[in-house]
Amino acid sequence: MSMFLKTAIAAAALALMPVAAQATQTVSIVSFTANQRGPNLTYADNGAAGWSLSTVTPKSVLVTLEDFSGNFVSGVTANLSFSGTGTSFAVNNSGNIWSQAFTGGTVSFTNTAAFVLGSTVYAAGSNILSLSFAGGEMTATVPGTAGNALVSIPGDGFSGVTSDFLAFPPTQLTDFSISLANVIPGFCIGSCGLGGQSTVRFQNFTARGSGDFTATVPEPGTWLMLLVGFGMVGFAARRRQAAVAA
Repeated sequence: MSMFLKTAIAAAALALMPVAAQATQTVSIVSFTANQRGPNLTYADNGAAGWSLSTVTPKSVLVTLEDFSGNFVSGVTANLSFSGTGTSFAVNNSGNIWSQAFTGGTVSFTNTAAFVLGSTVYAAGSNILSLSFAGGEMTATVPGTAGNALVSIPGDGFSGVTSDFLAFPPTQLTDFSISLANVIPGFCIGSCGLGGQSTVRFQNFTARGSGDFTATVPEPGTWLMLLVGFGMVGFAARRRQAAVAA
């Protein structure tokens, strides 16, 4: 193999690598729906000290899981534990959209019965996903009733992420969101709990929450291109060493 061809192969491989490294896909690694009628989350205005949104006790949910190899399972029964707190007043973003910011909280899912994902059996009580978070917000339409509130927590606020079936990194959690439905009582202004913008917080309510965690993972083609690129560079180096030895 000529020196020109070896150099060209190595250069082409290296040129591919930055592009390949950027090729990612968004995967819903944990999504859940309420496994019961009625509320599974409670909001409490704690007065001047702040407010909280949480499960009073772990609530049963149905979880759908996808690992980073594309293995998929649905209908896994799990206990959800969520606790988020904030101190801010509500802010009128635009029109009738209001939001309140979280200071932090925790989330965890623990399966209540064994399940199989890929070729692995996970016993009851396994840690599906647990983490702490900082930041995020709860947004609602005011006035409004069921199905118009959203909790959104960006992945860059996550810490202490652990899981019995997922490995971190090379993935990056990108977002966690909970849609709040059946909000009782509905969000409103004035006598229903929202006053002037400088002192307003959402009033106490219960809600039925369903949510989703997403993560970015390298696409299968990315790993292939990286392996091919490294293989080409290694092949060219070995041929060069053989030529020098001869």
